[in-house]
Amino acid sequence: MRILKALEMSQIDSLAIKDIGIPSLLLMENAGLRLVEVIRKEFPHVKKLLFFIGKGNNGGDGLVAVRHLHLLGYKADYFLVFGEDLKGDARLNLEVLKRLGCEPLKDKPSDDYHLVVDAIFGTGFEPPVRGEARRWIEFINSLGKPVVAVDIPSGLCADSGQDYEPSVRANLTITFQFPKVCHVLYPSAKRCGKVYVANIGIPESLAKHINRHVLEKVKPLKREPDVHKGNMGHVLLVGSSVGKTGALIMSARAATRTGSGLVSVGVPESLNHIFEISLIEEMSLPLEGEERLKEKSADTIISVQENFTAIGVGMGMGRYEEGRVIIKKLLLGIKKPLLLDADGINNLADTGDLSILKEREHPTVLTPHVGEFARLSGYDKTHIIHHLIDVAQEFSQKWNCFLVLKSSRTVISTPDGEAFVSLRGSPAMAKGGTGDVLSGILTSLIGRKIPILEALKIGVFLHGLCGEIAQSKRHTESVKALDLVEEIPEAYNQMENESYPPVFCTLF
Repeated sequence: MRILKALEMSQIDSLAIKDIGIPSLLLMENAGLRLVEVIRKEFPHVKKLLFFIGKGNNGGDGLVAVRHLHLLGYKADYFLVFGEDLKGDARLNLEVLKRLGCEPLKDKPSDDYHLVVDAIFGTGFEPPVRGEARRWIEFINSLGKPVVAVDIPSGLCADSGQDYEPSVRANLTITFQFPKVCHVLYPSAKRCGKVYVANIGIPESLAKHINRHVLEKVKPLKREPDVHKGNMGHVLLVGSSVGKTGALIMSARAATRTGSGLVSVGVPESLNHIFEISLIEEMSLPLEGEERLKEKSADTIISVQENFTAIGVGMGMGRYEEGRVIIKKLLLGIKKPLLLDADGINNLADTGDLSILKEREHPTVLTPHVGEFARLSGYDKTHIIHHLIDVAQEFSQKWNCFLVLKSSRTVISTPDGEAFVSLRGSPAMAKGGTGDVLSGILTSLIGRKIPILEALKIGVFLHGLCGEIAQSKRHTESVKALDLVEEIPEAYNQMENESYPPVFCTLF
């Protein structure tokens, strides 16, 4: 499922109408019918509805729905926010309603309705809201009634995750053909509520050039019957320092649970005994260093790299001058897929020079959260959150790396400009250590010698699903990072059977 911006949706609409010959009136009719279908499905006991109608196609979709509900015996009243200044298909639908004896409300609507429908602004709207519309959006929010938004909640920008004020706070949004950025990214997605994506007859092929995707229906890897541990990958996870040994332990356990044939941890030799005691299935590689890794440890890792199929670096490593040298040496010397997480990323950012990423001939994966990405990219945190997909795509293309940008949504971006947004996950995952679990999962899958993008898609989806399962079995407040590791088997089962709940509801 592709994710579109406003201009892209407008262009696709035009292609469907002008090049293919689908009448615009038919598309509006289909949209209105889909709206009625969702209302009747989600609110079966509602009989009195109030529609707020804008002057564009969004308002026209609403008028089609009013007509069909009226004919079905509902009390469906509508208020024209901008008066009768409607044009084109929307105007035609208004005239049809009038001829049916269904006139618009003339006075300020009351609050005597079961459901409110927002059809004021569509995807082409650019915030902020001004004039009369501002008053009506605030009025909708003040009613305390369930709200259904048509296409996007009025006041939001289709292209951004920003939650503009004022904007409608919807319980449910029905959008047409493709989700838009505002439906996918937080905090704007909170204002959309439950999202339906409804087919109105526009060919999916018209959007084949769009390179933003919802990550959905990801299948885990299959093992051949004659497999052995030697061809299931041997990964090395490197990091740790005094006070932060837990990060690498969680990564290692996650890598084993994810399916690696062999897992090793590279740690400062003075801390090695902690890992020998804490880890059973995994092996340890003592490296130069006492409280943290020394520069010479990078030379040791490079000298033994042929023993491993992938290397992940940075978990619990610490930020320090020698750490920057270690990261630079590894980026230059490792001829294997290399993942940088946590302080691996921070130490790279602290060097002030990312050009080393471009020099690598082998895949590089960076897995920052928003704070780490702000240090890495120089972008303000708020800008990153509101434009999570755009900044990820730009960074990956500029620096020739795969990026797993972690926020309330997670974006995977590639050096060739593709982006995949995972909607899986849970607020319960907002705990220290869940990122370390993800780094272990991803390094494990990368070490299986499959295409990097496939490994990242499986790993990110798996990780988010683990969070959902852990929350369902515990309390949101009580989930801890190692709970995610324990739910990897169940998440795999759900991925194989596609038994997880969809994030978007689809109507086809």
